[in-house]
Amino acid sequence: MRFNKLNVYLLVIILLLTAMLLLDKRFLPAKSPLPQFSPSNADLLSTVMNYIKTDYLEEPNPARITEGAYRGLINSLDPLSAYLDKDLASRYLNRKIPVKGTGLIIFKKYGVFPMVIAVRENSPAAQAGLKVGDNISAINDRNTMNLSLLETSLLLEAEPGPNGQPPVRLRVLRGSETLEIQVNRDFLLRDNLKFSAGPSGLVVLRPTSIYQGLAAEISKTLKARLKTRPVPRAAVLDLRDCWGGDYEEARKLINLFIKVEEAASLESRSQKQVIACSDSPEFPNLKLFIWVNQATAGPAELVGGVLKDLNRAQTIGLETPGLAGVQESFPLADGSLVVLTTAVFSLKSGTKLWDNSLPLDVKLSYSESMDKLYQDKTLSLLSAKN
Repeated sequence: MRFNKLNVYLLVIILLLTAMLLLDKRFLPAKSPLPQFSPSNADLLSTVMNYIKTDYLEEPNPARITEGAYRGLINSLDPLSAYLDKDLASRYLNRKIPVKGTGLIIFKKYGVFPMVIAVRENSPAAQAGLKVGDNISAINDRNTMNLSLLETSLLLEAEPGPNGQPPVRLRVLRGSETLEIQVNRDFLLRDNLKFSAGPSGLVVLRPTSIYQGLAAEISKTLKARLKTRPVPRAAVLDLRDCWGGDYEEARKLINLFIKVEEAASLESRSQKQVIACSDSPEFPNLKLFIWVNQATAGPAELVGGVLKDLNRAQTIGLETPGLAGVQESFPLADGSLVVLTTAVFSLKSGTKLWDNSLPLDVKLSYSESMDKLYQDKTLSLLSAKN
């Protein structure tokens, strides 16, 4: 009876994997299709499952095998799709934005360790000495190799509840070193727009994310600054470390600088939705530069990509991760959750902002003195335009 139950689980897994192989494309528009199905694929799956049933040292745990199959199947689709077990699903569905965390921004693809791509200033992660380029191999002794980006992010967040959160234990790979680091999870990043008057007449605007109300805040800030003397020569949208936010707000932000009936499109398997910026722009003639880096993702990529694509701004920085897509959640009967990317953004030129960096006018290399490098390149471009 016990082995019959195991056989049922294994059969379900074979059917799930075979169904995936029958697809001749990814679930979404992307770079490369899945391999075509062939009889040899089915033979290989059957052989592997038979070895597990007959030759594995111990009787496999059916629940663990099933969850592992779900996780591998979903998490391997793309960085933002994820399978969440019922505990993480509950945390995901009930979390309140903004959430407290470590101050780390991480990027992860399936089958590799999550990498630190940014560390928020004055955060617990910064105080603990975490650095860009660090790889996190374990979180509270849980191996991160086959987790999704979403699972990893949830494990780094403070859990809901009235009590204080214990520090999270991280195993960090840094070059040839393996470090054990404890990091508090009490950092709360609030929506914020920083304004500064840069050198040679630059106005620098740096948001924490593309949050709701940002376009109106930038409009107010720029209008006030343009009334001063001397009048700024150019504005910089500093979208470095601008991770996440709202796509409708991104559209409003684009529309501050340009009017266009087809700025970009949102493409799913069944339809293509044109993104229009139809209002008269408030700053149609203001010279505009956009700074981006490896932690510029989602709505910020749409802003930078569209304004560059339509020749309204020049982009400077490091390649972005290509995560401008929309996710939807699908609950399962056991309380677990599947999160799937269901649509991705493309520029008017046809360039997808999915698995591709937004186009750059000036590509930089990472160094310890990035602020000066961004400013110097911007001033050089500004001088060339004049």
